[in-house]
Amino acid sequence: MKDGDVFKIPLGDGRAAVGQIVSEHLSEYYVVIFDFVAPEEEVPSRVTEALESEPLFSGLSLDALFRPGRWQVLENRPVDGRNFLPAYRIVIGGPGNVMAENFRATRRRPATDLEKEILPFRDTFSAAIFERAMRAHVGLEPWRDVFDELRVGRYVKSADLFDD
Repeated sequence: MKDGDVFKIPLGDGRAAVGQIVSEHLSEYYVVIFDFVAPEEEVPSRVTEALESEPLFSGLSLDALFRPGRWQVLENRPVDGRNFLPAYRIVIGGPGNVMAENFRATRRRPATDLEKEILPFRDTFSAAIFERAMRAHVGLEPWRDVFDELRVGRYVKSADLFDD
């Protein structure tokens, strides 16, 4: 798997959603799931439409559902990480030393008071949580509070803080 891979997420009712790998970090993948659902057999021919849909969920995940083939890569399309990748809050050497860090963990600086409050710690979510969030979004299962943490737009972009 690589940056730009577009994949389908079966929802279990004959429909599928579409996601894209934005970037790899260590052995994790930053994925975006789009607000697009179509019959599974139509998804491969509607990739352009899917990628033009609003991004709905995003975050770091592992490849657990890619390996058994549940999430199938359809093709590879260019993706601009500047539109999605978040900045993070980290603590170095004790609770008083809070830093803002770019997505790739190559740049950091002391966090402002506001950044200390709003930047998230780097969390990794299971691929199953993304799938369940999408199922809940389309009404196939109840909404859980943890799905709110996956919503696009909830985080400050790394590019906004570090111009990277």
